[in-house]
Amino acid sequence: MAKARVLYDFEGDQENSELIVKEGDVVIIVNQDVGDGWWEGHLESGGPTGLFPESYVELIDGGGAEISNYAQADGYHDDMGGEGDDDWDENEDWDEQRTTASTPKASSEQTGTVRSRSPGQGSTSFGRAGTVKKDLNRFSPFVKTGAEAYILGHVTLKNPTDAHTLTLKYLTEEHSPVWDANPNPYHMEIKAPEKKSKFKGLKSFMTYELQPVYAQSNDTSSKAVSRRYKHYVWLHERLKDKFTTVCVPPLPDKEYISRYGENFLEKRRQKLEMWSNRVARHPVLSCSDVFNHFILCDEASQQWKAGKRRAEKDELCGAALISLIKLPDIALDLHKSEVEVENFDNFLKQMENSLLRMKAKFRDHCNIMSGPFMGEWHKMAGVLANLSQVFAMEEREYAKGLNEAMHFASETYRDISQIHVQQPKNDMLPAMDVLKEYLGLIKEFPDMAAIHKGIMGKVKNSDKMKEEGRIDMTDATDITSRSEVISAAVIAEIYHFQHERVVDFRAMMRDMLSEQIKFYQQIVHKLESSLAHFSDDTQL
Repeated sequence: MAKARVLYDFEGDQENSELIVKEGDVVIIVNQDVGDGWWEGHLESGGPTGLFPESYVELIDGGGAEISNYAQADGYHDDMGGEGDDDWDENEDWDEQRTTASTPKASSEQTGTVRSRSPGQGSTSFGRAGTVKKDLNRFSPFVKTGAEAYILGHVTLKNPTDAHTLTLKYLTEEHSPVWDANPNPYHMEIKAPEKKSKFKGLKSFMTYELQPVYAQSNDTSSKAVSRRYKHYVWLHERLKDKFTTVCVPPLPDKEYISRYGENFLEKRRQKLEMWSNRVARHPVLSCSDVFNHFILCDEASQQWKAGKRRAEKDELCGAALISLIKLPDIALDLHKSEVEVENFDNFLKQMENSLLRMKAKFRDHCNIMSGPFMGEWHKMAGVLANLSQVFAMEEREYAKGLNEAMHFASETYRDISQIHVQQPKNDMLPAMDVLKEYLGLIKEFPDMAAIHKGIMGKVKNSDKMKEEGRIDMTDATDITSRSEVISAAVIAEIYHFQHERVVDFRAMMRDMLSEQIKFYQQIVHKLESSLAHFSDDTQL
């Protein structure tokens, strides 16, 4: 059984089956799956079995296994590439039998006592009995993302390779660390969905052909692959599990209520293409093994299910992935970063409120266009048509020109009423798609303020313990160095979001204004055509 050393005194309530332990005691763990941050065990010296907070202890004597590499350079492991059942085979219904991923959570519990080195030349342990405490709240973003586990050194890698390194560089003109760009950028294209069936036609489903189009025109190695919506759900779950400090965009809903004449399947295709391109533009997500496997590997390939299972067994998640971040050789000011993160947190809140108001107004405008505005033009067409019918009662030759012009004018107003009905598809709805996407991104964005607050708390705690002589200089330096890594990653993610925002909203406004100009030009053209029928050349 696993053993753990007690880090802090815990006066448990024995009536509630809680254990009483003192700092330095050794506990035999009998159950690590109690939940809510509690473990069950008894003192090595004997005594009753009881509950205790897992954050109050530290595993010893092989209490945790080392984290292995995500994948090997060549070939696949036997336990992932065998001839077993294919979870992505068309004979299996994912809607009823979802694959259970064995991805380790992003916290210190899964990594045991193995320590990680700091980015510098720090030691691999904390030395004496003194150690920086874990947070009692095991459900905070700081803990769940693996940031705490990494800072405290509760993670290591076995034979890490350069292929897994996440590189940050420093933009001098922006005074900001940023993710290193994808050296082979691409965008995604998804073709019109195709209806397929299985079980001799008893079950039908839609598939989407997606293909990366690389910026380098000479790269033609990729081909289209077929995916279903449930495959996208699987991919989204893998990305969320792996990249805990990166904003993984929320997947668009499977169901979509069609309005203003929109095609349901086409709208879903557009949403999935928008989501795929959002991921493809992220310098970290676009280079990930799991995303490239998803967009490149054909289901008929032998590597397909092996890659899927390898992704589900991926241990380079959360804290382990953070340890692969490589910083530029430049000193970072944690206090300056803290101010920037707090400002960004406030920015997101203000942006969310503004987007909600804008979305509501755009929706109202769509309703007005297809309701009152359309109705007014339609009424105008009606009264003109009525007058035209009255004038048509006079059939003298000199009146025919006016009669025809009145009829043409009534039809013009009727056409303009229908233009108003169709216009939201061209300007407001595409803009609302961008607003909805960013509202989703804001909700999914990791709580950077909470993460950075946790970072600063650990740095201040380690500095205090260093002054009190409870940890040595090397250990405190290691914590600060690892804190700088996460801080730089947080700032890089904020920079990417802000850069994308500028590009996206500039394009949104440009497209919306262009479509509105076309809309009014179309109305002007129709009115001018009608005006031409009322010329003065008729001889009375």
